[in-house]
Amino acid sequence: ESPSAEDVIEAFTEVVQDQLDTGNAVEVPGLGTFSVEHRPSGVQEEDGAVAPPRNEVVFTPEPGA
Repeated sequence: ESPSAEDVIEAFTEVVQDQLDTGNAVEVPGLGTFSVEHRPSGVQEEDGAVAPPRNEVVFTPEPGA
């Protein structure tokens, strides 16, 4: 029995998350690149709350994708 689309998406998500957790970027040909960028702490303009430093997942689409 072949895997379902849900199984494939779940496996893909796990691989991407594991790679991002170790600091590696993940390039998906024809789609783009997932990477992690560090954001320093700062004051949020909306309410003046202090946002802690954090890592954010960033997606950069492949040109023409």
